[in-house]
Amino acid sequence: MKTKYINPIFDATKSVLQNMIQVEAKKGELITRSNPLSAQKINASIGVTGDLKGFIYFGMTEETALSVFTRMAGMELDEFDELAGSAIGELANIITGNSLTNLSNIGYKCDLTPPSITVGDNIRISTDQPQFLVIPLHTEIGDFEINVSLKER
Repeated sequence: MKTKYINPIFDATKSVLQNMIQVEAKKGELITRSNPLSAQKINASIGVTGDLKGFIYFGMTEETALSVFTRMAGMELDEFDELAGSAIGELANIITGNSLTNLSNIGYKCDLTPPSITVGDNIRISTDQPQFLVIPLHTEIGDFEINVSLKER
């Protein structure tokens, strides 16, 4: 996996979080993880097709996901439900769409699949990639992880 995919994804994420939910994101040190990946409690996955093939997984704690929902919807929830899942999926969809626009600016033409939300403890995610590049994000409402598993066709 090439690290040149990371900056377009981070730049899109930072911009969307700032514009949609008024949160500043700071990038932690890039991490390489082996396949399968141990995921967080709340995960949104988006498939990528075209010049690049694979997945982008957005992972966060339930508390962070609820804070994101509150910022997006202007209301609070006591527990993560279908409505919160829909909001997290939409956020992941917007970030990935903007990421693919940024990637197209460096020559990669790609499309995305609809988001899929996975909720639970001890989730393991496996792809045909031997490893994931992980972008840790730190914000005032909690930490996120963007797990990138992409390869060129």
